[in-house]
Amino acid sequence: MILVRRSALALILFTSLSSIAPAWAAEEPPLVTAILKSWENQLQAKPTYKSISTGSDGSIVIDGLSANVKTAGEGDPQMVLKVAQMKLSGISDKGNGLFEVAAAEYNDTKIEIGGTEADFVVSVPKSSAEYWYVKALGDNPTPTDVMRASMNVAKKMSSGAITLAVAGQNYTADGYEMNWDGDPVTGAGKTDFKITNIAIPEAAVAALDSSGTLKQLGYSTLSFDIGGNGTMDFGSDKMGFDFDISYAGKDIGTLKLGAGAGDIPLALVAQVQKLKDDAQADPNAIMPLVQGIQLSRVTIRFEDKSITKKVLPLIAAMQGMDEATMIANAGAMLQLGLAELKNPGFTQKAVEAVNAYLKDPRSLTILAKPAQPVSVMQLMALDPNNPGAAIDQLGLSISAND
Repeated sequence: MILVRRSALALILFTSLSSIAPAWAAEEPPLVTAILKSWENQLQAKPTYKSISTGSDGSIVIDGLSANVKTAGEGDPQMVLKVAQMKLSGISDKGNGLFEVAAAEYNDTKIEIGGTEADFVVSVPKSSAEYWYVKALGDNPTPTDVMRASMNVAKKMSSGAITLAVAGQNYTADGYEMNWDGDPVTGAGKTDFKITNIAIPEAAVAALDSSGTLKQLGYSTLSFDIGGNGTMDFGSDKMGFDFDISYAGKDIGTLKLGAGAGDIPLALVAQVQKLKDDAQADPNAIMPLVQGIQLSRVTIRFEDKSITKKVLPLIAAMQGMDEATMIANAGAMLQLGLAELKNPGFTQKAVEAVNAYLKDPRSLTILAKPAQPVSVMQLMALDPNNPGAAIDQLGLSISAND
């Protein structure tokens, strides 16, 4: 689990780095000031570099960029971000503190994480960004300004091959791509992304699966794609989002997660920033801001490719029965378990969905979609002794093969 968390952190740091540029050698232009502040807001780190040069067309080449990232607590690893060379071109001032970088190219990006348990190195030889928009923070910025200045907004970001080296194993991905279309001033818009062919080699699978269960199921190696899309909108003092993310395992299935929320106060940004700065956030200020957030949907969906039919006999054997008997008993066991929810209608539909899926496994969907968005305050006020009413209010449903 620690390996997974730190590997994910390394990839997050890389995607942040892909749209952040360094300091300049001479007098610092406003664009660079904005970039450095964005770096500081996201990573709590400032970069250094070996050399910098500019072209007659205003392009910039920076060699030897690096940054030491602060660690959160005792025992956490030291993280160093490096870019051998960065090229920025097509730089223009759009006014009101907004800058456009038409093209950014990154050569030999590395994220090195060293700790007592293991060393991690993420390597990306080539990556780029197109039409990247940077917002400079003025004096006394509002929460809206802080939110926008900390966002990475570019029409397109992409990379070539990605390698994660850890404990003598190499995990690879063919690359990532992110596309955005929206308002550069606010950052509102639509985004889609994908990371293709994340490959876990046989030796790594064996190390993670000491019981050999995955190999028994036919998965001596693993390959995944991660993708998603979403929208983000901003008002004068609030924001909202709606997103879907998918994790697709080759010859396994696809797990899809989605959510939508609105009326999120941007004043929360200031309180969250205090936590990032190791300052004391005010609970009395946070709770009123959180209570008004509106939840419009939550989706969990699994689309099977073959794993269910492989797993069912194994689970049945562990229960001391054959597959047919286990499937026949599954509905009754589920009905008994859901009886405490005190919602017969929901229980019946859930049993029908699970029975249908086990007999013909194609998809299983859990959806919470209230008729009207539900606030956090309403969620906190739900009666734990009457879960059936909560299910109805949240619009909770389970369906199969749709």
